[in-house]
Amino acid sequence: MGSAYGANSPVKVFADTLYVEAHLRVGQSIRVPVADERAVYVAEGELSAGDTKIPEYAMAVLSDKPDIELTATRDSRIAIVGGEHLGKRYMEWNFVSSRRERIEQAKSEWKAQTFPKVTGDEDEFIPMPEG
Repeated sequence: MGSAYGANSPVKVFADTLYVEAHLRVGQSIRVPVADERAVYVAEGELSAGDTKIPEYAMAVLSDKPDIELTATRDSRIAIVGGEHLGKRYMEWNFVSSRRERIEQAKSEWKAQTFPKVTGDEDEFIPMPEG
């Protein structure tokens, strides 16, 4: 979704969005598109960004430097994500919001099991960690 490398996704977004999936062979590089905030997740393989190694299953938050290049040190499958800065966010467990009171509401709904169920997974309930 979003825009990158001259292509625009038809998915409707409400802010400048960056989401790119790439498969890189060892030695291949990709330049990270410019965005206010950017990160890369390595689903498979390993990358380097300059002298920094980014291992498999890791997400690295990238600087706002304009010419970041990622190079596969092993065959890799990655996701580059980001977009415009959306302001301060609060996070607790699986809940993220720009308002703390909305997180408290979501926690209450989850504990009371009135939170909407995941289609196809209506039976399992995972309690929210306390503490």
